[in-house]
Amino acid sequence: MKTGSTSATNARSSTSSSSGSSRAPGGSSRGAGAGRKPERAAPGKGAATASKQTRKLSGSRPTAAGSRLGDAWRKRLTRWGERLSRPWDGGGPQPEGTPKERRRRPSGGSDSTQSAEQVTLTYYCLLVSTLVLETFGLIMVFSVQSVTVAANGGNAFTDFAKYLIFAAVGTLGMVGVSRIPLSWFPRMAWVLLALTIAMQCLVFTPVGVNVYGNRNWIQVPGVGTAQPSEFIKVALALVLGTLVTWYANKRPRDRAWVAGWGGVGVAIASVLGGQDLGTVIILVIIVAGALWVGGMRKRWFAFLGAGGIVMFAAASMLSANRRARITAWIHPEGADPMGVGYQPKHGMWALGTGGWLGVGPGSSRQKWGYLTQADSDYIFAVLGEEFGLVGTLVVIALFAVIGACCLRLMRRHTSLYVVATTSAIGAWIVGQAIINMGVVTGALPVLGVPLPLVSRGGTALVSVLLAIGVLLAFARHEPGAQEALSTSPGALRRSLAVIVPRRNRARDK
Repeated sequence: MKTGSTSATNARSSTSSSSGSSRAPGGSSRGAGAGRKPERAAPGKGAATASKQTRKLSGSRPTAAGSRLGDAWRKRLTRWGERLSRPWDGGGPQPEGTPKERRRRPSGGSDSTQSAEQVTLTYYCLLVSTLVLETFGLIMVFSVQSVTVAANGGNAFTDFAKYLIFAAVGTLGMVGVSRIPLSWFPRMAWVLLALTIAMQCLVFTPVGVNVYGNRNWIQVPGVGTAQPSEFIKVALALVLGTLVTWYANKRPRDRAWVAGWGGVGVAIASVLGGQDLGTVIILVIIVAGALWVGGMRKRWFAFLGAGGIVMFAAASMLSANRRARITAWIHPEGADPMGVGYQPKHGMWALGTGGWLGVGPGSSRQKWGYLTQADSDYIFAVLGEEFGLVGTLVVIALFAVIGACCLRLMRRHTSLYVVATTSAIGAWIVGQAIINMGVVTGALPVLGVPLPLVSRGGTALVSVLLAIGVLLAFARHEPGAQEALSTSPGALRRSLAVIVPRRNRARDK
């Protein structure tokens, strides 16, 4: 029949056209079953095509020499960020077209359980590393005070009990701050900055205490000495988050924006007036950490960095003690072994004595009157002596975990306020730890900066724990984290409901 032949012809032509194969000019249409010679590609054409496709996928394009160098560094930093976040991320949303990584799923596990574990990883890693460092610090402080306080005729247990009160208050404050809604932090920032500046101004009154030439403490009845500049660090990080957000919203000419930066300058100047140059350096690092993610141009960073170096050099030259410490750092062999070179030399001896595994907890020799700041600025040296290289690497790894948690928070959050505040707090804690370790190991001159969460100092410990509480609040509001944390107690109860009967049956047998 003619109708059937027509439909068959149409079918064959549609099949031939849908195959997508190219034909020579002037060639006739063939049936679907007809064979034909495959096209032979020119030599090198396949490689060129593959190279073009690779360049297209990678997003590279021919540029000038300067832009090519910038693209290379940008790609390198991107790859570094991906490698850093690969073992952490996985619970967050992935962009379209991203290949899924192959994972070996444990038997009996579900996707929801794995996702809950991944989105809460920042929260638990930050919490555990902080508590471990705090415990480490309590052990080291008691180890040093059991000698120093007893040598002065005091009761080491009573003095350590007072320090435990600060640790308990700081830990409870960390837990309380971690429960605060995110919308409260920008509102509290300005009030906290004003209160901390007012407290810092008390150091210039009769209640101020001068320690080693630095007037940066106040005498509190029933408590002892307190350092108000430590709380300025927390308030400054919260305020900088707001200022960076305003800058992103094109409000640099707003009066509030200018007044905010004026408050930041007053806070730093009040600490500088007390001659505490080490704390001023940490405050500058906090500001730099917030501005780095806030989009400040590199030339401004270079300009401000050069200005900071000039100011640091000028402040150092105005003080005979600072000049002597810098000279002792540059020429340690010529430093007075009983003067400015005493502490650095004994700190290096403590690290050398510790070796790989240390001399044992509580067995340090340098804390017996040789290191005058064994429980504060040079506690890392005592730690290295008692726990060896392994103990120091554990402490360094814990600070690295805190830094990695800050980076993960910055990558996963969409709020610029959270990103800027996290960057400021992370720069503060990790930067201060690096400076303290650098001083003890001789890489930096003596600055009088304690080791966060480890060195003795009640207000310093409380302020760092409050800052960690802010980070925990941010981690609780990661994408999917709040829902996963709310279901965690239920999952724990279900797990215990399964485990406990098994144990009871085993006991009955």
